[in-house]
Amino acid sequence: MEQPLHTLVRSSAVQASPRRALGVVVVVAIHVIVIWALITGLAQQMMQKLPSELMAKVEEAPPPVVKLPPPPPPDMVKPPPPFVPPPDITIQSDAPVTNTITTQSVVATPPPVAKPAGITAPASIGKAHECQHAYPAIAIRLGQEGTVVLAFKIMTDGSVTDISVAESSGHESLDQAAVNCAGSWHYKPAVQNGEPIEVPWKASVPFRLTGQ
Repeated sequence: MEQPLHTLVRSSAVQASPRRALGVVVVVAIHVIVIWALITGLAQQMMQKLPSELMAKVEEAPPPVVKLPPPPPPDMVKPPPPFVPPPDITIQSDAPVTNTITTQSVVATPPPVAKPAGITAPASIGKAHECQHAYPAIAIRLGQEGTVVLAFKIMTDGSVTDISVAESSGHESLDQAAVNCAGSWHYKPAVQNGEPIEVPWKASVPFRLTGQ
C-alpha cells in the first residue's frame, strides 16, 4: 500500500534539515576563520609597520647644528700718549750762593772707670770654725778626738750651704757634729769687681778634749 504524497514530502524534509543545519554551521565556521585570519594578519602588519615607521623617523632626524666659535677680536693697538714738552722755567737768584762750612766741636767722652779686678776671699764672722760647744757627749765619754775637714759653699749673703765631709776624723759622731755646727756659720762673702759672688770653701774643725 502506497503512502500519501504529503507524508513522503514531510519525511524527506525532516531528513534534509540536519544536513542543512550542518552545512550552515560549516559555512559560518569558515566565515569566522576567514575573518579571524584577516584580523590577525592586519594586526601583525600594523605591528611590523609601526617599528619600521618609528625607526625611519628616528633615522631621518636632522643632524645637530655645530656652532662655530666667534672670530677673535681684531688686535687693537693703544696709541701712545701725546708728548707734552715741559715748559722752560728760568730761576733768578738775588744773591750768589756761597758754600758755608759749619764746624762742630766734639767733646770726647772719657772711658768708664773700670772696677778693681781680682777676688777678695771670704772672711768668717765671729770665732772662726769653732765647734767645741758642739762636742758630742758620747765622744767625750769615750775619749774620742779628731779633726774634720768640711767642704761647703759660701753664698753672696754670707750663708753656708752644701756642707759635706771632705776628710773624716775617724769618728762618725765627731763628723756629724761638725756638719751640724757649720750650718750656723756666717761669712763676709767673697767679692769680685765690687760684687759679692758664690765661692766653694773648705774649713777644718778640730775636736780636742784638752780644750774643755
